[in-house]
Amino acid sequence: MIPINVNNKQHQVSRETNVLQLVQTLNLSSPAIAIAINNAVIPKTIWSATFLQPKDNVLLIQPAQGG
Repeated sequence: MIPINVNNKQHQVSRETNVLQLVQTLNLSSPAIAIAINNAVIPKTIWSATFLQPKDNVLLIQPAQGG
């Protein structure tokens, strides 16, 4: 297990976790999710090829309803 930070909350994930697996683990289903790791935006097309590293700072952004 490795420590990562997701939206300012500590998480422990398996060493071989990619971004797509993280999204699935967190039960995020919105097709409009944006993800940045260490201030670099990760395109959805490479989520499955982007593996998390110890102490990565992950920012997940989802659109919110409201006005």
